[in-house]
Amino acid sequence: MKLAVFAELLAIFLWSLGNIFVAYLNLFFDNYTQNLFRYISAALTLLICSLFLNRNGYLNSLKNLKVLLIPVLSVFIFQIFIVYGLVFTTPTVATLITRLSVIFVDMLSFFLFSEEKVAISSKGFITGTLLSFSGVSGIILTGSGLFYSGELFLTGVVFLLLASTFWAIYTVSVKIALRNSDPLSATVNIFLFSGIMYLPFSTLTGGIHEVFNVELTINLLLIVSGILSIGFANFLNYYAIGRLGASLPANLQILLPVFTGILSVIIFGETVSTHKMFFSLLTLIGCWLIIKTSTKAGVEN
Repeated sequence: MKLAVFAELLAIFLWSLGNIFVAYLNLFFDNYTQNLFRYISAALTLLICSLFLNRNGYLNSLKNLKVLLIPVLSVFIFQIFIVYGLVFTTPTVATLITRLSVIFVDMLSFFLFSEEKVAISSKGFITGTLLSFSGVSGIILTGSGLFYSGELFLTGVVFLLLASTFWAIYTVSVKIALRNSDPLSATVNIFLFSGIMYLPFSTLTGGIHEVFNVELTINLLLIVSGILSIGFANFLNYYAIGRLGASLPANLQILLPVFTGILSVIIFGETVSTHKMFFSLLTLIGCWLIIKTSTKAGVEN
């Protein structure tokens, strides 16, 4: 169990590091080019893991790719919004606002899964939602961008809310798609096809040519960021869920904004005011209540 908890904490750290990578790589690559190389490198990494651990399972997953259409499209759109949102705000603000996806997931689940109707009407969900939205509202009013400010900061906030919505769509759609599928194999295909979809956009914007105009170390960082923060992080998360179930990893992921905030302060010198810390804590408490309520409802059903 200790190893599984460590694996989940390491996954959370790598996801947090990924947010730092995104902010830094934005100085060299456009949105589409960054996503193209990071997702392809992650998909190839997970493909190797999948073929090594369950080769037949992955080959069988290729027979039913059509069920992954909505997950692929939602991840594709989510990643575009999250990158713009993260760059226009800060890594810390981005991870806090996108925590609201837990609310949207439960709301979508309310309409799609009869066994989850109890959670959304419970006191825990309502209280958690009010706390989360209050916290995020405070963060927006007291926050400022790392690289940009003013209207671009507010634009980033809107993009992050949209990203939260599309992540919720992904989460719910992939739950439906994976009822009879291997999660790791499906994720390989989702990341691979999502990554390929960025290619024409990267080509049209001319961004793909930037890989020839930057230092080799920057290109290596681009690839490594995908391998670590998307590929290995998701693999470790699957391992932890397999050993611990879904509840504990979901609760531990509340630490994502904390890890991201610490890294952002150290690397970018992001300022964290007393007001921002208070509203951040409010947001995290609200999200934790929602996760706890949803998990309890799922266990009882």
